[in-house]
This record gives sequence, structure tokens and C-alpha cells, in this order.
Amino acid sequence: MRLASDGNAAAEPVDIRACLMEIEALARATWDHNIAFEIYASETLPIFRCSRVGLQSAIMNLLLNARDAMPDGGVISIIATAIDDERAAAGIELRISDYGLGMTEDVLRRASDPFFTTKASGLGGLGLPMVHRFVQEARGHLRLESEPGRGTVVTLRLPVDG
Repeated sequence: MRLASDGNAAAEPVDIRACLMEIEALARATWDHNIAFEIYASETLPIFRCSRVGLQSAIMNLLLNARDAMPDGGVISIIATAIDDERAAAGIELRISDYGLGMTEDVLRRASDPFFTTKASGLGGLGLPMVHRFVQEARGHLRLESEPGRGTVVTLRLPVDG
């Protein structure tokens, strides 16, 4: 694998649809059966140039957070669609939703801060900052929406070069 000058894996053309299917297969094989997945990935998604490992790590971190937010199980929804309208640059919107515990406004404001965690034990606070960094390096945007008792929606808007 070639490395970029900053030490990260070099950007390569990535099929996000195929990437999501691989991650889903891994999660289904290794997680408890009380977590279900609903995945919709448009067949017209453009190819995205990024570090494949970086993208997979970002998505997996978001899925782990969603799983942890649903201690009794539930559904994680993953939607990937093409962005191609007059108001926004061409790109991909990747939305991951859970129907779990949700976050208060204070927690939501701090959720992307390095080492901030709501976990009582163990290492935490690195997943969302890593996702945020991946999105920034891709020249994209990260949006978090959450409400206690209603769950969380994380949206990654990733531009593609035309």
C-alpha cells in the first residue's frame, strides 16, 4: 500500500456501495443478533477518491457508536445517496442513524472533542474525532443530530471531483 506524505494511506478510487456491503457483512458476522441493519446505497453513487481504510474506519466507528447507543438492540440505518443539485457541489451523502439513547445538547456539542466520552469505563472519545478528521481531509462536512430517547443521525457530506 502506498502512503501519502502525511503518513496516511494514499487516496484511491473507492466504491462506497461495495465498502458498505463489506462492513455490513463483518458486523453481521461478529455482532450480537439483536442489532439489525437497513442499508440503502444508490446504484448511481459516484466513485469517491479517499483512503479506503480511512473510510472503513470512519464508518465502523459510527456503527460502533450506534450499536453502543442501543444496549437492548435495535436497527442501524445506513443511507448513501448521490448529491447532484444546483445548491450543492456534486458528492455523496452518507447518513447513519440509530434509534438509541440519543444525546443531550451539551453532549452533542462536545461529542467530536478528542477524549470526550460518556462511557463509564474503557477507552473512549476517539471515534468521532477520527471521523471528523477523515471528513475534513476529504473536504467534506460532518453533521450530528440527536435527541435523548430518540436516537442519533450522523451525516457525512463528501464531495467528488467532477
